[in-house]
Amino acid sequence: MDPAEVGRRKRRSSRSALAGCSLMVAALVLSAHDVGPPITTTAGAVVGFVLLLHGVHVGWLVFYDRDDDGPSS
Repeated sequence: MDPAEVGRRKRRSSRSALAGCSLMVAALVLSAHDVGPPITTTAGAVVGFVLLLHGVHVGWLVFYDRDDDGPSS
């Protein structure tokens, strides 16, 4: 995998994880201040968690899709 592709995947992973955490924090704050119906904040938290999981998954793939160093000893 070329370095440009690795960089794109890392940025996508970081953006997704940060967006997911931000969405979960926003849902928590809105829920604590009783803004909107509870289903809205719950849905926001679930979507945020899915984004966080996606970011972790993409980061994991970047780590494991590296070039092989050769046979193990």
